[in-house]
Amino acid sequence: MSVSGSVLVALETVVVEEHRVLFGEVLGEAWSPPAAYRWIRYEDPDPVGRLIAASERLEALWAAHPEAGEARARFADWEAERLRDLPTL
Repeated sequence: MSVSGSVLVALETVVVEEHRVLFGEVLGEAWSPPAAYRWIRYEDPDPVGRLIAASERLEALWAAHPEAGEARARFADWEAERLRDLPTL
């Protein structure tokens, strides 16, 4: 699968930010970008597949924390803004 560089960077940014909101803000865990990349297992040779899998895992974790609805909504707004800036194909 070929993905343009800007789309891959945008997807990576969205997944890392979602990880920060959930783990850092909601769960109160110590957070850093390297921690997010380790959690995503980004060293895998299929970065698109890893980002998709990470996004699915994050969705399951959000579902386990219904009390985090406000943080989830803030993230969704941020995500929509970020994705709106992507070039159209």
